[in-house]
Amino acid sequence: MSVTVQVDARSALSRLDRLIIESRDRTQPNRQLSVQLYGWTQRAFREGGASQTPSWAPLATSTAKRKAQQGYSSLPLVRTGHYRQSFRPFYDNDRAGVGSEVPYSKYHEAGTRKMPARPALPSERVATDYAVQIYQRWAANLAR
Repeated sequence: MSVTVQVDARSALSRLDRLIIESRDRTQPNRQLSVQLYGWTQRAFREGGASQTPSWAPLATSTAKRKAQQGYSSLPLVRTGHYRQSFRPFYDNDRAGVGSEVPYSKYHEAGTRKMPARPALPSERVATDYAVQIYQRWAANLAR
């Protein structure tokens, strides 16, 4: 007596064809990724940059004193809220991200000779880790 197993290659190939077609539309995982990245930036502002690596430099004593006298938050990069609110998630089929079009955002991200860098955006490593997690979940759902 022999034991055999037989696979209908047409069925397997048909399923693979369906996966290929469904994987062409990546807007769902990219939307999820953009929302995650946006959440990261908002958390950075709420925590005063504590979740960033390295964390944000504290305000200079003179700046902290002036902000307190004017009734503003003691957190770095928070005065009116305009900068924090300027961040917007974006996505399409081929990309996902978060960004700000405020002209001075680049100075906060990179710093200047007189101002330390206080990046609100997640690092490339963090963004990639989020992307891998989201895409793995998305691919697993497609394969079901």
